[in-house]
Amino acid sequence: MKLPGNISYLIRSKENEKLPDVFNEFILDSMFQMSSFVDCCEYRLNMLSDDTKLNVKDFGTGKSGVRKVKDIARRSSTQVRYGGVMQKIIDAFKVKNVLELGTSVGIGTMFLARANAKTNVTTVEGCPETYKFAMSEFAKRKIVNVTFVNDDFDHLFSSKALNGQQFDLFFLDGNHTAEATIRYFDQIMKSHCCKKSIIIIDDINWSRDMFRAWNEISERMTDSLCLNLFRMGIIFCNYGFPKGEIIAEIYKEW
Repeated sequence: MKLPGNISYLIRSKENEKLPDVFNEFILDSMFQMSSFVDCCEYRLNMLSDDTKLNVKDFGTGKSGVRKVKDIARRSSTQVRYGGVMQKIIDAFKVKNVLELGTSVGIGTMFLARANAKTNVTTVEGCPETYKFAMSEFAKRKIVNVTFVNDDFDHLFSSKALNGQQFDLFFLDGNHTAEATIRYFDQIMKSHCCKKSIIIIDDINWSRDMFRAWNEISERMTDSLCLNLFRMGIIFCNYGFPKGEIIAEIYKEW
């Protein structure tokens, strides 16, 4: 029987030496120079202690109910070192336009937006109350390079609300099922990718279902680098990097 994704990652050999120098010397090391990283970590800590109650509608599970912000953050927030990796990617590859599917309380959004004030982030959240909460928190901090959208992901694509807009980085962090993840990936590849693009899929080892989604997607992308970092899978399209899946690790704890 095939091992679950999280266990198979741990027993597979890491292949950092196969990556271009920019990964090992900047993106996956622990040296950090961006002052915005500290601000993002502080925002994350604030969310992890926030007792505000939200009436949450979860489109992924179909379950609704009242939850505290700190409980939402504890369950679904972007971990510090992975947020740092996203910031380094935005910096290293001069990312201009980002599409995030799954704002939640805005922790991942904060890492994306604060990497570079000139980077435009469009973030989409299905739950109305969560959307309003995150938007108000960013307004308090006067962060102006983020556009908040309250919409169901499937409706977002079917209604063509994005108007064919092209993005050079995508962060898929909502509706953690294989079927939905693959469907959104296909929509992105069909209509919204710049020639050079980076697609980050969160929680690829969260369940066997998500592990299956990552395997199917990475097996399709034979002309791209598919970087498996345990929690995140990152696909680099048309960057001229080594092709196929590479199992790698972040060198040190943040």
